[in-house]
Amino acid sequence: MTHAPAKIAAVALGACLFSVGALAGGAPALSANNPSQLATSTIPATLISLFQRVSATSPCGVPWTLLAAVADTESAFDPTAVSDAGAQGLFQFEPATFAEYAKPVPDTGAAPPSPFDPVDAAYAAGRYLCSLGVVGNPTSALVAYNCGNPGPACQAASAGYAEQVLATAAIYTASDSSGAAIGVSNGVPNVVQAAAVAYAESQIGTPYVWGGASPQGGFDCSGLVVWAYGLAGVVVPRVANDQWQGEPHVALDQLVSGDLVFFGSDGYADHVGIYIGNSAMVDAPHTGADVRVDTFDNVIGAGWGNEVLLGAVDPVSVPTAA
Repeated sequence: MTHAPAKIAAVALGACLFSVGALAGGAPALSANNPSQLATSTIPATLISLFQRVSATSPCGVPWTLLAAVADTESAFDPTAVSDAGAQGLFQFEPATFAEYAKPVPDTGAAPPSPFDPVDAAYAAGRYLCSLGVVGNPTSALVAYNCGNPGPACQAASAGYAEQVLATAAIYTASDSSGAAIGVSNGVPNVVQAAAVAYAESQIGTPYVWGGASPQGGFDCSGLVVWAYGLAGVVVPRVANDQWQGEPHVALDQLVSGDLVFFGSDGYADHVGIYIGNSAMVDAPHTGADVRVDTFDNVIGAGWGNEVLLGAVDPVSVPTAA
């Protein structure tokens, strides 16, 4: 699990410092469970099925696409792989680490468990990634998976590995629940936006917590965006207004699922939600509420609680130079 160093993408600290009210609404959920066309053409079908089973039974619900991306990055899906450093199998376990997470042995695994058995290795990887906190902080967990711990030295050595795994996981996720082929929005596969929507929707019911940015600690509005897009492989600024000011703006009549919609006053964004279609968004609205689906009037300046709709941005496009 050793890879070349790469730059670390950093984000500023901050949170939504406000309380607003809105109408609750409903919208169809996107699913992160179906593989993209690229995934089905790249990953052996037996492994897709295996990773999905592991995801469904793992302690933290680690996304199957993340398991697939780790296996791809570590061994190119080769269960017989052995590195020069002695890491073994599909997930390139060191023997001691595998032994720690190999049990309980799956019914269809080897006896005794082996890192070279795909079933044993996949279940052990799911447990290990959950123990590292991969759902709450995927970048830190992947750095630790690759390097042994999430400290500064490992961050310097393995941040590029984490970014690669998260980007691969994003392109393995279908762009809709029917498993449609990857589309393109502003030159970027919208599979990334669809993955972020799916991750955000998976947190419906999680309490709002000021400054929160994880399922364990709760979410504020911008924290939900940072977490969902981070898991999909995209780093966005931590503060709602920085997201509004720093990302490419999108006309409201061109919104696609995964774009970010902003509310505030005098051009300053106090609140952000992830658009999911039909004038609806997933958001963490305010203290005392949970992550939920809210509706809004899709017109610039339209009232939403104590705020007005400012506009929208596309967090996955690269800004165009002026």
